[in-house]
Amino acid sequence: MLILNDAQALIVESLLTKMLINDAYSVVQLEEAITWFQQGQTISCPFEQTWSKNLADEIVRQLRSAI
Repeated sequence: MLILNDAQALIVESLLTKMLINDAYSVVQLEEAITWFQQGQTISCPFEQTWSKNLADEIVRQLRSAI
């Protein structure tokens, strides 16, 4: 099992949010994150609930600003 540390979880959260809202993101961070996932292991994120809430909040903010 691969367990993301706090810094890794924040990078993944930031990348996914930026991809979702079509914002610019760092290719270097993306490449680094991909290497974490290429090990073919189950991933446990320490910020799972917080991450989901933050992502949902960001989506709502972006939708409201687009109106």
